[in-house]
Amino acid sequence: MYNCNIVVIDDDINILEMVQLILEEVISGEIYVFSDSKQALDYVKSDSMNNISLVICDWLMPEVTGLEILAALRKSKSHCPFLMLTASATKQLVVDAMRLGATDFSVKPLHTHDLINKVERLILDADGE
Repeated sequence: MYNCNIVVIDDDINILEMVQLILEEVISGEIYVFSDSKQALDYVKSDSMNNISLVICDWLMPEVTGLEILAALRKSKSHCPFLMLTASATKQLVVDAMRLGATDFSVKPLHTHDLINKVERLILDADGE
């Protein structure tokens, strides 16, 4: 079990619930979930992010995209790992996200084992910095 706090952002409630259940198996900290991308952006810009170890965020959402959230995160907390979720990892998305500082990608549909492995690796890599 990892003692850390994670932010999960996705406009799909089913994905949010699934990711939260998976994370509850591997972390003992808080999991902050946002289905509203505007609220998520406000949170990412706030001082509350000082205690966050990882952000997991959908790319395509109404109103605010995952790339916009990533850009805001990099302005305030430049080294926080960012796992981008997407239904289609196009070459342009990967290039754009990597330029902004995405740490990794997961393509939907999500698989429990893959998500756990990525989360564990991102948390361990961040602790090593």
